[in-house]
Amino acid sequence: MVTVLGATGKTGRHVLTQAAARGWRVRAAGRRPAESGDFTPFDWDDESTWQPAFTGADAAYVVIPFNHAGAPEKAPDVLRAAAAAGVPRIALLSTIDVDHAPADDPTKVAEQTLLSLGVAAALIRPTWFLDNFTVGSFRGMLETGELRLPAGEAPFPFVDTRDIAAVAVAAMAPDGPTGPLPVTGPESVSHHVVAEALQDALGRPFRYIPVEPAEFIALLESRGFTYSYGDFLAGALGKVADGTFVIPVADTVEVHCGRRAYTPAEFAKHFAQS
Repeated sequence: MVTVLGATGKTGRHVLTQAAARGWRVRAAGRRPAESGDFTPFDWDDESTWQPAFTGADAAYVVIPFNHAGAPEKAPDVLRAAAAAGVPRIALLSTIDVDHAPADDPTKVAEQTLLSLGVAAALIRPTWFLDNFTVGSFRGMLETGELRLPAGEAPFPFVDTRDIAAVAVAAMAPDGPTGPLPVTGPESVSHHVVAEALQDALGRPFRYIPVEPAEFIALLESRGFTYSYGDFLAGALGKVADGTFVIPVADTVEVHCGRRAYTPAEFAKHFAQS
């Protein structure tokens, strides 16, 4: 049996279905039931739910919900609870650039905690999700037909969350990989390529338009996001645009899952059919 946190989220829902497809019994731990799996209560604000959610599990997938106040700071204790419950393998969703984060960064602290627990620890380090263009922060732009971002023309190896889940599930297997596992798409592509893939799959106009940070922030604010969130995203996208943030393509999906990672076109086709 495996325990999956965040089973209704972007990656967790795929971990849930892919783990079940292997014939594993899957426990979906959260505040509400997922579409499948055995539901068990787990609340980041209720410590009494932590250890029971992991008890009896052969492996666990842990996602830190950064939009849940206090959760990032509690992540080390949740990981300790999983280890104390006897979980021998833990896959933690991290981020591709965690090595460049400050020492007190919650994700870096969580990684270091996991590595200290004496379990088989897999650090799942994905690049930016293709899903952000369809169900994430930029979904509203897809609906208007214009992807307006301050990302310039620089290419980036965007990743399909199905690939992230595939690596996580591989890591949860008894003989699965451990340590840092960077997860990227099969090639670096521009935002133009992503927009064209979605346009072709959906059969409606969608184009990428590079804009200045101020316009991007104002656009996000008009859609209900805070200025600080818009400024944060603009800064990250700006590092892509000026070449400061360059991510090499990783072969992790191919090595550990036995297939090539999904392309933007394959992602777009799947989204259009779902």
